[in-house]
Amino acid sequence: MTHAALEMELRLRSRVVMVAAASIIAMCLTVGALFPALGHTFGKLNLPKGVADLLGGANYATLSGWLKSEIVSILGPVIVAGLAITSAAATTAGEEQDRITALLLAHPVPRWGLLLAKAAGIGAATTLLGIATFAGLLGGVAVGGGGISAGDIAAQAVHLVFLALALGALALAIGAATGERTLASAGAAAAAGLMFLVNGFAPAVQAIAWLKYLTVFHYYAGHDPLTRGVNLGDLIVLGALTAALVALAVIGFQRRDIRA
Repeated sequence: MTHAALEMELRLRSRVVMVAAASIIAMCLTVGALFPALGHTFGKLNLPKGVADLLGGANYATLSGWLKSEIVSILGPVIVAGLAITSAAATTAGEEQDRITALLLAHPVPRWGLLLAKAAGIGAATTLLGIATFAGLLGGVAVGGGGISAGDIAAQAVHLVFLALALGALALAIGAATGERTLASAGAAAAAGLMFLVNGFAPAVQAIAWLKYLTVFHYYAGHDPLTRGVNLGDLIVLGALTAALVALAVIGFQRRDIRA
């Protein structure tokens, strides 16, 4: 039954994943193609440090800086993490509100097995978007003039997947514990937005600079994987956070009365 739940989850998410994958590939290609004409014109914008950090340094004079400002810092997380969050909220609280969960649990399947199957489906969908991001960035770099290795592009895509998994697991935990789809999606999105701002602005104030270590975005982009490759320590932090949140989701789902 858990295999059937996983297959159903993949079928339900397949269309939106394909649309999101096509979108991110198209955006990467478009942004890369615009660099030769616009990148050197913009150069390095004179922005406050916090704002520049939010935009990946706002250094438009190099292709890596251009892609970090346009894709890595904002558009990539919005699409990939956004899909993980909305899917996690839909597959837990959303299906419960639609009375689908009660029907599934009428079969001989443990709650923890059902939830883990759904989490695996979201993980697979997120990974596919990570592959699409890799393909899109690879194409964007090629049309933008090159200069970034495939290994560094892959590192950036891997970090993006781990970021999305952590935020998706947060939505999963909220949805499993409350059964409220809006609360799960809005709560995870609000937490992501707050951490994004803290990661950008906290380093500008020495007294609170340490707060950046409490945000997932520091472990996503703080090491600059697009130019420096994978940071194993950052991935371990994001992976451990994801596992802990999925465990909390299982506990919450096990203990709560599911609406029939």
